[in-house]
Amino acid sequence: MKPKFESTQRGVEIIDPIERHRYHLETGSPVAPSVADTERIDFPIGSAVTVTTDSIALPKTETVLVRDSDGLLLAEVSPTEQTGFPPDEYTLDLSGPLKVYARVTGSVQVFSDGEQTYLNFGEETTVVLGARSLHKRPARTITTTTAPPDLMAAVSAFGSELKTTSPERAYPTLRGHPPRLELGSDLRIPDPLDRDHSVRIAVPATLRHVFAVAPLAYYLDAAVVPGSSPRIVTENGYTHSLDGSSGFETAVKRVLKRTFFLDCIVRTEGNTPLPSRERRSIEPVIDFDIADAYDRSLADRLESYLESPAEKLDPHLPDWQFETRLEPTADHVPFLPFLAYDLAVVTTGERDRARTGPEPVAERAIEAFTRDDFVRSAQPGPVRGNAGLETATNQSDAPTIEQSWTGIDDAEIVSTTSVTAYRNDIGRTPKDGPIEIEVVCNDPAMREELDGVNGAYGTRAELPFETTVHYDLSTDDLAAVLAKDSDFFHYIGHIDDEGFHCSDGKVDATDVDSVGIQAFLLNACRSHEQGLHLVERGSIGGIVTLSDVVNSGAVSVGVLVSRLLNLGFSLYSTLDIARQQNVVGQQYQLVGDGRTTIAQSETRIPNVCLVSEDGDTLTANIVAYTAANGRHGSVLSPHIDAVDSYFVIPGETGPMSVTQSELEAFFDEALFPVIRDGDVRWSTDLVDDGLEP
Repeated sequence: MKPKFESTQRGVEIIDPIERHRYHLETGSPVAPSVADTERIDFPIGSAVTVTTDSIALPKTETVLVRDSDGLLLAEVSPTEQTGFPPDEYTLDLSGPLKVYARVTGSVQVFSDGEQTYLNFGEETTVVLGARSLHKRPARTITTTTAPPDLMAAVSAFGSELKTTSPERAYPTLRGHPPRLELGSDLRIPDPLDRDHSVRIAVPATLRHVFAVAPLAYYLDAAVVPGSSPRIVTENGYTHSLDGSSGFETAVKRVLKRTFFLDCIVRTEGNTPLPSRERRSIEPVIDFDIADAYDRSLADRLESYLESPAEKLDPHLPDWQFETRLEPTADHVPFLPFLAYDLAVVTTGERDRARTGPEPVAERAIEAFTRDDFVRSAQPGPVRGNAGLETATNQSDAPTIEQSWTGIDDAEIVSTTSVTAYRNDIGRTPKDGPIEIEVVCNDPAMREELDGVNGAYGTRAELPFETTVHYDLSTDDLAAVLAKDSDFFHYIGHIDDEGFHCSDGKVDATDVDSVGIQAFLLNACRSHEQGLHLVERGSIGGIVTLSDVVNSGAVSVGVLVSRLLNLGFSLYSTLDIARQQNVVGQQYQLVGDGRTTIAQSETRIPNVCLVSEDGDTLTANIVAYTAANGRHGSVLSPHIDAVDSYFVIPGETGPMSVTQSELEAFFDEALFPVIRDGDVRWSTDLVDDGLEP
């Protein structure tokens, strides 16, 4: 579904009906958008309109990229700058929650005040506005058998959806979604996907080997072919072994990380030569010329990358933060295009510990509270020892995989995912109207969480929300809420092996024919299985519990989760931050796609600021997460004086010394979480408090 343009009293609003993102542009006078040819913008867009205006105001202070008529970058205008350009033809990159461009002929002046960024054209002129959704879905489907040679041929077609094989493929908007895989009695690949490759990955003909190289083959646009030993072979005859002392899967991971990382550096020689922190750190230690590498062929460039000495390069490689574990069986074949699109590190085989077993910290979480607290089990009562801490097991018949993200302090956030989560995501239908939140409180003793949640959802003036609160629902009423087409479901109450507790019985999610909620938080004891069933019936992802949770801790987690999701954080980043606030957060886990969001980010790309203090020295570290509009390869440059370049997402600025006035100015820009002395605070609150601890 293409973005829509709607006129407003103050300008034009651009709406992504799939991701539910909105971007409002104010104009000097009311405008009437007219449909325009998308070819008038020289970048990939889904729809375009023309408006006549003498100025445009962005909703917040933003960096604007100004390009010439050929798309080459002329200037990067930050909110602290004021820059003018003489009459000519320009394309302005206004990227916010959608990818937005403005094409204008005439003079342009770009400047910001403390709240907005302005584009002034001097006089009324025709402006072409173009936008594209950041939502991706497979355009085609490949049918394959489970025979390794057939699956190799299917995976070899994944790279056909890359919009370029230049280093710009490191930008997520230039990586299309690989075709879906369906199992059948024979191999059927659409003709346009059957073509030559300049890079081949030779592996033994086993499912394990094909699974592990699928994301790498996609990113390299490589053919996967049978071979006695794992190796990469280019059209020039160059060979790189994937069978080192550390093992095959580790070797594949290193090549993927190395190739992607070096593309992020080399792409700075292209149309968007933004200052790169990664380039600054790596350029002195690599032994090839970056400008020369940009102009070389895919195969030649890859050879340069793989020949770079590991001892110099590896210390600079990014923390990938995302790993997937699955069994190399036929049931898991349909996962491959989604894992490839995510650039996931794929490992096969069982983990060293139980897949969904509680961490030791879960027991400490229970013990950390008094015996006067009660747990959200089927029969609430005082905490007694380790009650309810039995290991959660997957009772579903659907095949699942385990995904994990590396969070703050190298903590692991885990999700149990079925392929239906991905299919539900790509199958979303366009939807107008506000973001719909359904909150259910089925136990009067838990009203404290409900009060906190009521003050969190729907508090953003620029986004329309509709929050509906339900009390003490019957089984029929709860089933109707689950079936409703809504964006988020926040459940407060009790769950056991038989389902959700209601006023007249229980609802088992397996008995709901179709679930319409996109994402959810099941803030009840042992909600993992019911959450997984919701995903199998139609949801994309949710936050669940593995064991009994102490009520007072669950209240704290529930309120914090609601605030973070309201600000556009994904499920996995929300849980990462919530675990910093409360030890009970360790008892929560994910099901489905952990990158699911319910709202666009308040800060374009969701991030958290870690602040520490040593005497008179303040140190800040800004951690950015992947999300719907910021996947692997996006870049971020926070508006803070100590940051003078962009860094690649996922990633962080690293500890940097800052002054109190610098932090206050940064915190005053937007509402986002700040972790200080192990406590989650809010940026605007800290400004109001004068940054007092």
